[in-house]
Amino acid sequence: MLRPLVMFGYSLIFIITIIFSSGLLNVILPYYKTIQNLGEISVKWQYLTEHKDDYDAIFLGPSTTYFGVIPKLFDKYMTTEGKSVKSFNFGIAGANVSELDFYLQKILALEPANLKWIFLDCSVDLFTNIGSTSAQEIYWHTPRKTLENFQLILESSIDNWKVKVPYIYANFQSFIYRWLGIGQLSTLWQEAILNLDLSNSDPLAKVSEDRLIQESGYYAIDWQEKAEKWKTIFRANGLDTYQKNLKNEQTKLANLNSENAFNERSTIYGAKMIKNIASRIEQQQINNKKMEAIFFIPPILEADSNPSAIYRAYKSGYIDTLFSFNNPNYFTNLYELNRRIDSAHLNNQGAEEFTVLLASQFSQYLNNSGEKLISGKL
Repeated sequence: MLRPLVMFGYSLIFIITIIFSSGLLNVILPYYKTIQNLGEISVKWQYLTEHKDDYDAIFLGPSTTYFGVIPKLFDKYMTTEGKSVKSFNFGIAGANVSELDFYLQKILALEPANLKWIFLDCSVDLFTNIGSTSAQEIYWHTPRKTLENFQLILESSIDNWKVKVPYIYANFQSFIYRWLGIGQLSTLWQEAILNLDLSNSDPLAKVSEDRLIQESGYYAIDWQEKAEKWKTIFRANGLDTYQKNLKNEQTKLANLNSENAFNERSTIYGAKMIKNIASRIEQQQINNKKMEAIFFIPPILEADSNPSAIYRAYKSGYIDTLFSFNNPNYFTNLYELNRRIDSAHLNNQGAEEFTVLLASQFSQYLNNSGEKLISGKL
């Protein structure tokens, strides 16, 4: 009787040792520090590392930034205003505030010699793709970032634990995969071994890498092969909901200042994370010059992304500058159907108009010598 218990004990110790050894090795091995097999993220990262000293400004955010901000157009507008700016779009589809902070730290570690401004579009209500074990999801799930996401999920406005628990499990799964080094083989395993076509899970999954670099990290949804299919699906299944949400938000904002119009429930931790991001940027000194964090809210409805955390961060004095474009009564054109691919994303025409508006607000900010500013809210 005693012998089986001893054998079980030794086996348990062996398994625990393997797990911890795998994790420690993954901290030491290059996988922990390099970005590999992550599609557009890897392409952008490699290019940025090779040209890190070329840029004055970087746009960092989720798909609303990736598909919504056109660096070449932004730079051109700034030139017409007598200001020389060269920018790069490091937008990452699906990224929440934890994932963005993970890549922000990597960008700052490069110490770009001429980087002055980092524009941030921070979503605190994206947690991870449930059921996804893609290399992208796995890569950023360090212990600290996983714990941050747990906290964001717990304090979120989601009341249904049947929704929260799958999010928590998905983040824990991604952490375990990273800890054990499975992330290095995740994409290969799913495509080559399991014979899965990962592009089928996202109609907008594949881009032209050459064009991505030519456009300084921007890629219009319109340019993707399945864009028309994506738009058709939205028109058939999501249009009524979008129009209803748009009308409701327009009514609410008609009587309230947009800064106070959004539910601030459960945003304390999210606001503190935004504070930490701003502090990390502003403490970075290159050539004895401080960088600036410029936060912005893209033209998106509360139903798709609640901005209450970033408003709380601003009103608490955690951040000095916020450009907000989430008022459909003020930026009416950006919410029209011919400017959008779906409820959350602009098409190329919408991105052009939004980029010019963003550049205009930034030019005004520079003309005011960087005074504390919230704009676009009226």
